[in-house]
Amino acid sequence: MRYEMNIGDNRLVIVGTGHVFKRSVMEVKSTIIKENPNIVCVELDKERYRAIMEGDKASFMDLVRHRGIKTAILGSILSSIQEEVGEDYGVMPGADMVTAVETALELGSKIYFIDRNINITVSRLVEKMSLWEKIKTVSGAFLSLTPLKRSVSVSQFDESFINDLLRDFKKFSPNAYTVLIDERNEHMFNIIRKLLYIQDEPVNLVIVIGAGHIKGLVSMLEEERNAYKREKEDAFETDVPGEGDDNNWEIWSN
Repeated sequence: MRYEMNIGDNRLVIVGTGHVFKRSVMEVKSTIIKENPNIVCVELDKERYRAIMEGDKASFMDLVRHRGIKTAILGSILSSIQEEVGEDYGVMPGADMVTAVETALELGSKIYFIDRNINITVSRLVEKMSLWEKIKTVSGAFLSLTPLKRSVSVSQFDESFINDLLRDFKKFSPNAYTVLIDERNEHMFNIIRKLLYIQDEPVNLVIVIGAGHIKGLVSMLEEERNAYKREKEDAFETDVPGEGDDNNWEIWSN
């Protein structure tokens, strides 16, 4: 899934990936090569990127010591589900994001990790999820009923499928949906927005995110684009020469 838009003179290309599909990995690489962007944003935080690159997977007891038993259990379950699905499709979780980073490095593009720190996200899950949601998640993981794990072929992986998956996930665990989708969308949007407005010149950005974040993040970026247009139009109408002060004519004629 791919979306393109302009915010002012800045060009944005958003690539939504299926984290465990080889096709997504290839699409990420080809898009970055084609666009040759100034900036590549990836749905990772520094800690997760380091862990992926170093193969540094903490043991369950390490998680318990550093994060507490509740966080350790929930984090381990979610990680196991993702790894099992990745094995089914021949691509381990994170391969799409790592490919984005490696390709950006080859081209000399700047790289920004825009996802929220994983420790904060898992802690927020423990804090926000109700007891019933936690019970359903744990039992669903063992019974393969959780919407985080679902058999799907590459040909089925489209916008309609993602929307159905998100709807089911929100129904299954509304608080987990808020933490994993809504809050992270907001976090990533705020970073992208800052990146757009701290540049001295217009930039070309490629943003690589999981497909589940596409709808929410694109909606926020479209609102930002529309707000930018309105601001420019209002500024233009205010600065029309000849209205009000006659000196405006002199300024514009110089």
